[in-house]
Amino acid sequence: MPTRSRLAALGVATLATASLAATTAVLPLGAAHAFTYVTDARGTSWGIQDSASPGADTGSIRATQEGTGVQAPYSTMLNGYGGLRVTVDGPARHRFDGALLRGFGLVEDGPGRFESTRSVALGGVHVTRTVDVVEEEGHGRWLDTLTNTTDEPLSVEVAFGGQTGFGTTGTNASRVVATSSGDDVLDPADTWTASASGAGAAGATWQGPTATVVGDFHRTGDWLRDTFTAPYSAEGHAANYPAYVNTLTLEPGASASLVRFVAVGERVTAATADAELAAVTERAAELAAEPDLDGLSADEVASIVNLDGVGDDAPVTVAQPPAAVEPAPTTSVGYDVVDKTIAELQADMEAGVTTSVEITQAYLDRIAAYDVGPFAFNAFTTVAADALEKAAAADAARAQGRTGALLGIPIAVKDLYDTADMPTTNGSLTFEDFVPAQDAYQVAKLREAGAIIIGKASMEEYATSGSYSDNAFGTVWNAFDPSRSALASSGGSAVATATSMTAAALGSQTGDSLYAPAAAASLVTLRGTDGMQSDRGVMPLSWLQDYAGAMTRSVSDLADILNVVSGTDPQNPETAEADAHRPEDWRAVLDADALEGKRIGYVPSTWVDPYGTSTVIDASVAAREQLAVAGAELVSVADGPVAPARPNVDVNWEGWARYLESHPELDMDSPADVVCSQLKMPYTTYDPSFCEGKRRMTDAEIEAWRGYRVQYQENINAWMDANDLDAVVYPGLLSEISLNDGGGNRSSFGRRDTPSGGSGVPTLMFPAGTDAHGAPVGIQLMGRAWSDAELVGYAYAFEQTAAKAGIGHVTPDTAPALTERSAPTLAVPGATKVAFGRATTVAVRLGSADATGTVALRKGGRLLAEAPVKAGVAKVRLPAKALRPGKHALTAAYSGDSRYAAASAAATVRVAKAASRTTATLAPKVVQRGDRPKVTVTVVGANGITATGTVRVKAAGKVRTATLRNGKATLRLAPLAKAGRIPVKVVYVGSGTVVRSTTQVVVRVTR
Repeated sequence: MPTRSRLAALGVATLATASLAATTAVLPLGAAHAFTYVTDARGTSWGIQDSASPGADTGSIRATQEGTGVQAPYSTMLNGYGGLRVTVDGPARHRFDGALLRGFGLVEDGPGRFESTRSVALGGVHVTRTVDVVEEEGHGRWLDTLTNTTDEPLSVEVAFGGQTGFGTTGTNASRVVATSSGDDVLDPADTWTASASGAGAAGATWQGPTATVVGDFHRTGDWLRDTFTAPYSAEGHAANYPAYVNTLTLEPGASASLVRFVAVGERVTAATADAELAAVTERAAELAAEPDLDGLSADEVASIVNLDGVGDDAPVTVAQPPAAVEPAPTTSVGYDVVDKTIAELQADMEAGVTTSVEITQAYLDRIAAYDVGPFAFNAFTTVAADALEKAAAADAARAQGRTGALLGIPIAVKDLYDTADMPTTNGSLTFEDFVPAQDAYQVAKLREAGAIIIGKASMEEYATSGSYSDNAFGTVWNAFDPSRSALASSGGSAVATATSMTAAALGSQTGDSLYAPAAAASLVTLRGTDGMQSDRGVMPLSWLQDYAGAMTRSVSDLADILNVVSGTDPQNPETAEADAHRPEDWRAVLDADALEGKRIGYVPSTWVDPYGTSTVIDASVAAREQLAVAGAELVSVADGPVAPARPNVDVNWEGWARYLESHPELDMDSPADVVCSQLKMPYTTYDPSFCEGKRRMTDAEIEAWRGYRVQYQENINAWMDANDLDAVVYPGLLSEISLNDGGGNRSSFGRRDTPSGGSGVPTLMFPAGTDAHGAPVGIQLMGRAWSDAELVGYAYAFEQTAAKAGIGHVTPDTAPALTERSAPTLAVPGATKVAFGRATTVAVRLGSADATGTVALRKGGRLLAEAPVKAGVAKVRLPAKALRPGKHALTAAYSGDSRYAAASAAATVRVAKAASRTTATLAPKVVQRGDRPKVTVTVVGANGITATGTVRVKAAGKVRTATLRNGKATLRLAPLAKAGRIPVKVVYVGSGTVVRSTTQVVVRVTR
């Protein structure tokens, strides 16, 4: 996976120094192009989640397919299977204790073998995985090794499992159908189990069975939630999430390994299903009886504890690679930005409590702590290198009297918005180094308002998925549950905001990529009426249907951003009507009584989870009742609006054609260069033949597409009029979000798309508390075209009522407030003396021997020299000629690191002038009276310094002067009238850099 070398400006950029330069933090990941397929002898392609793009790096099976790429059918229902969860019993549990483990640096080392290149450290235990897909046998093997690195025994629980399907019925739903005990009940008596989905229709094919060989285990678990406390349930949707839990006691320095196997079948029909299941169970029984341990070391085999007759009772330590370093959760700023609204940040800046520089630094420190390392959320692909510089400019503008709701506020933008100062990648290597010529319209408006564009938020490659945010530079992980998906293509925007790595973010939506990730992150977002916000400079997915919008913590924050980015864009005709419909001030519609007397409709059939669960819906229904508490009348409506017939047009191709036309700096000739790019992640690539014959939309098709959306809006208006509705309420999510190691186009959790995306009417998502398991829920209000302002007012009224009821926006606990770093003392020697032209070293000693980072010597704002801190000392070498002669007051500035804050101390350097040596020669040395001999004077400065200035030559009471050129001067004496030996005294008077020096020669004058 490409290293995220563009993550500049992370964290230890110092506030104490005059410079606002920032350091670069890089998350080292593998160099492969995408997660790795291994194809076995039967033609099944196993997608292994290694460290290659998108870098999930869990070691689990993403899916199995009948080939590679987006067009290959799935061969089984495995969707993120073979993952690992670990919980370590101890007084201070890791914040990701019990979560799906990742960050092993898994790299394919030989055909089908994946080795950990680093350990994952969790509560004093180092964990590694080795995954083998045995191609000729058609099974996979997982060896998980855990080593106690502490001085005390540790109790550890380890769970292996995943998702074998979804829902409750049909060919997508899976259940345990066979076990080693001869029944279909999963319990610790089993050494292997087999799962299969329901039967399909006659003549149909569907995904084949799978089997898992687990050996000895102690109890079952629910892989989706509460794995170590909730047992596996064979009922309902939960039957798709088996987990196998082992309890271990690890002695200090000892290792224990668990080995499991997975066998997969092929797609089946009614005629072949039984035989394929029999073949899979037979293979499982063979592996349980004679485990395949080929290729494991003697120590690895000796450490295995879950197979009878394998392993050694004597303690063994298995060699493991070093653990990945997790950034320290510290900050150099005393001001805490966690869950601060834009209004709160602005009020504190106006009151002098903090500055934009401090706020920006605080967010950068949180990015450095939580968006890099083995447990990174991967919310950013790029962090702006000039964020602190822009923040300083905002502070300067404020000092000059400028005001504004967004002045000095850091905001992230999804990585499909054009930014002229950062790459716009669309989450893909296709656009890896593309820097647009100008900012997108909304980005430019934010900058004009004084906002700080802190970076580019990570996204699903090409914005194509409604279930995950996978891309070439790192999978985005859920803000509230770090095992789960962040949902849809704007996941990075949502996670960055929810975890307080930014104050707000811009995202985009075609179908669900604003509301879904916002619901999962307890945020507010508006998918406004078509044209309310300009999408000029935003990479497309579906022309006219795409909507570029914001995600915020509160409705008032949304209003502040809408005041800046909404309205008519003179260069985008789609926004021509916006100014006529947007309020002059969006804050003017924030009325706590806005819902009073309003009729809010709901369609009961839309409040049902298709996967048969109720936890999320129950919480959403309870939240819906808060609308009534706020004064609205809830009205049940039997049926939703009817959509007109959709034209068969290629809006994706048309969108890219328009984008390429407006971006000549992007060296692409056709949408085919984008759509069928072979630089996309392999499981999303299309064969080039897919793009053959594609074309742009005709004028008639464009008219039909516009007409379709207008007619759909009119249908919605008529439907709402017929039911006398002011708005319609929908749930956001319908069921629990699945884990993040699956993928593809198989939705495994319910969410509710409103007619908004298809029609272009507005929908506003807002937080509505949590479900019974503590996960956020949100509800949506949909209105007529151009009723955006009314929806904002309704959401604000709900927000105020919900706050009184103790529901609404919630904050994740996965990214807690950072600890302010203490600054080490700096010991600088007394005045350092050096002659001009000579280099010298100033040894700056830090009071903390484990400090890292750099120490810089500066004079005013000028950097003179810098050196790394090693063993608590920075030996800063001042180069020759860095300072002119004289006494200099300098600053020794320590950069800070992940443990220590920046610090500075005064330093003094005295620079003496360079020494000089003067010599002179006479020609001739013997002269007659009245002659004028020639004197050549040479002055050599020490340390390679060229002497400049004047020389004086005195003979017989008369003085002559000359100017040195290249250290030499030639002159003639005055006529010598007296015979004898006449002394000639030569004086170099010195310069600003070289000291005075003298010499003497004698001339003999004859009669």
